[in-house]
Amino acid sequence: MEQKQWVGMGLTILGALLWGLSGTAVQFIEDVKHVNVEWLLEVRLIGAGLITVILAFMKEGTAVFNVFKSPRDILKLLIFGIFGMAMCQYTYFRSIALAGVGISTVLQYVAPTMIIVYLFLRYHNKPSSGEVVSVFFAIFGTMLIMFQGGLDIQNVNGGVLFWGLLSALGITVYSLQPVELLRTYGTGPIVGFAMLISGILSISIFGAYESKAVWDHMTWLGLFTIIILGTVVSFNAYMEGVRRIGAVQGSILSSLEPISAAMFGWALLGNEFTLTGILGMVFIISTVFIIGWERHRRIKREVLAKLNKAELA
Repeated sequence: MEQKQWVGMGLTILGALLWGLSGTAVQFIEDVKHVNVEWLLEVRLIGAGLITVILAFMKEGTAVFNVFKSPRDILKLLIFGIFGMAMCQYTYFRSIALAGVGISTVLQYVAPTMIIVYLFLRYHNKPSSGEVVSVFFAIFGTMLIMFQGGLDIQNVNGGVLFWGLLSALGITVYSLQPVELLRTYGTGPIVGFAMLISGILSISIFGAYESKAVWDHMTWLGLFTIIILGTVVSFNAYMEGVRRIGAVQGSILSSLEPISAAMFGWALLGNEFTLTGILGMVFIISTVFIIGWERHRRIKREVLAKLNKAELA
């Protein structure tokens, strides 16, 4: 394997692992240091947004502000920031507070299934056999997590499912809505300004100026892990890795995030999982591999078809 591929895989894996570690840090400062969730949302979005915009400005100069020349694109940026970035982050934090990092992160991976269903309903894109299987696996896996305390409906934690699946919906918006903006203006400016704007709007909505946290060196370490390692470093590492190895392999390797989140939560915070819950997590994570494998096969067929067509010509 070429060095480029090895480096790309390493960067992608690093990004996924840091995302998982970041979720564990969120659980730690919420449960142990009693940080206010709304305050954490505001600080993460504004802190990571500022750093991302500054890095983009150092690389691209005043071109980072081009998005603000178009009122239509400003509206798209606001939608992306509020219903993609902010909603995804806030609901994820809420879910972690109720269920811990492992289950909360896995529930986010219902998002690929939501995207399949949306594309079918909106554009009548007929799902492939692998995508159909993934939908059923995601539903079945969610039900296993839902009933991991037993089949009694009273054992179901509705709040976990509500916030967890709402977080997956936020990722769906996050994945689909900004595609045109990213192609036009680049990743850094769009993601950075989306974070920054949604952070400022979060302050106007929640007004959470006090962290209510127990401040010590571990609290600061948790914030550093969430904002720097889990947002700035992880995102840039993952995107650079995907650039080197491609989106298909990148999406498959990103499934290490919920696995790493579960393992970090177990090793560092003592999170426990039932056998039924673990099985549900396996079903949901497997959807990433199924979709990625099918995309790989489709791309391979398209390449072979083009080669055969070129040979015949």
